[in-house]
Amino acid sequence: MRFISVTQAEPGMKMGQTVLTEDGKVLLGLGVVLDERLIQGLRKSGVDSIYIDDPHTEDIIVQDVIRPETRRKAVEAIQKAVKQITNSNKLTRRVSVKDMGLLFQKAFHEILEDLMENPNVMIHLISISSTSGMMYHHSVNVAVMATAVGMSLGYNRQQLTELGIGAMLHDVGKVLLPPEMFEKTHRWNPNEIETAKMHTRLGFDLLRKQHDLSLLTAHVAFQHHERLDGSGYPQGLSGSQIHEYAQIVGICDVYDSLTTPRPWRKRFMPQDALEYLLGTGDTKFSLRLVDAFRKHIAVFPLGTSIVMNTGEVGVVCRVDPSIAHRPVVRILKDGRGNDISMPYELDLRQDLKAFIAGFEDESLFTVSGFGK
Repeated sequence: MRFISVTQAEPGMKMGQTVLTEDGKVLLGLGVVLDERLIQGLRKSGVDSIYIDDPHTEDIIVQDVIRPETRRKAVEAIQKAVKQITNSNKLTRRVSVKDMGLLFQKAFHEILEDLMENPNVMIHLISISSTSGMMYHHSVNVAVMATAVGMSLGYNRQQLTELGIGAMLHDVGKVLLPPEMFEKTHRWNPNEIETAKMHTRLGFDLLRKQHDLSLLTAHVAFQHHERLDGSGYPQGLSGSQIHEYAQIVGICDVYDSLTTPRPWRKRFMPQDALEYLLGTGDTKFSLRLVDAFRKHIAVFPLGTSIVMNTGEVGVVCRVDPSIAHRPVVRILKDGRGNDISMPYELDLRQDLKAFIAGFEDESLFTVSGFGK
């Protein structure tokens, strides 16, 4: 399969991955053959890209690092908590969620079991969903990445659970912000940004009152926007004042936010987002933690269409985790843009003169200027 922009989608193409709605339900399923009506439906839902299957790439399998059922249950857990918080706040002006800890322990247990089957997991699947459900899917993505980092750092099961549930709930305070803020299709103004920053305190106040959640989980929500140099919020903490769980979630939060499209900007390329994190190492983020994170991220994910320095176009078909920036590429077009009748594979670990110059469809990506 290969990853393409929805603008490149044509009737007759077959879906290579399921696209989910905001609440984890299927918007368009695996194997569905596209027609013009379905393509327009994807665009209206805010989906900017999809995976398709075609004869030249049908053997390239891009799998999520957790099972689809695990992801669905995690999204449902977050959605259920959000509904309870919203409803209780409307009725009593007080917020309480019955058995929140148990709800998230069950959901996270399945995430952890899936990840423990492959502790050296590398994340290839690019986040694809309706833009209306960004918070739910973002929270699951951050939990998966943070747990993978925790595993590489040697965390025990209790630590992984505190970290993972904290990651799933790191943005829960946003539920208590004015809902109209999240309906906007433009960048927030300075006043809105200050309002948005309140989500860290609101999330902490909510989670610390839950008797069945660790206080460290609540501190992830409180501190995930703090930065090593003291430039973060809400308290301007620095260095070791910031709990390591919150530092890890902060790194994963930034990466997933940058590589996910927003109504006012396109997604950033994975290598650009990773370069940003590495470039801020030991100022904004701990370089040790960024390096642990880097080991689990495919800079050029499987199935992505890339352009070589020679002008040839290909698809990433294999990645060696130890040298992820030099994958094996299946060349599909020559340097003049003509289809090749017999595609061939180029191993960039062996051919050191060749390198990837960019992605084929750069209209999917923001190419300069970072921001969430």
